[in-house]
Amino acid sequence: MSAMTQRGARVPERRRAPRVNSRLPVILTDAARDIIAYTRNISALGAYCTLRRFIAPMTKLQVRVEIPGRSTPTQIVCRGVVVRTDPPTATRRPSRCHVAIFFNELTDGDRVRLARYVQQQLHLAKPRVTTR
Repeated sequence: MSAMTQRGARVPERRRAPRVNSRLPVILTDAARDIIAYTRNISALGAYCTLRRFIAPMTKLQVRVEIPGRSTPTQIVCRGVVVRTDPPTATRRPSRCHVAIFFNELTDGDRVRLARYVQQQLHLAKPRVTTR
């Protein structure tokens, strides 16, 4: 995959795992409370989430995300760390905050389940070419 710069030139993709745009429910738990959020995109290494409160970079979290399955959803529970926050500082009344979370403690089995989910979603999102 490649990414675009502001001038339109192609640069190599820096991410180590493919990601997919997907809105999945997430519960983030910090030292004090549960925070309800939704993913904007997800990979086997992390997620970019939308929530209604600020979380500072480098905050350690427990992450619970539910990924759809064929018959029932699968709950992934792991540890993560906030590596980026938008906006980068707390505001007086944030209506929405976006955080990038790196999954730093995830079982191999759950990482495989996430990677499989991402691959399935990417496959479904590919445009189908039909011939006549």
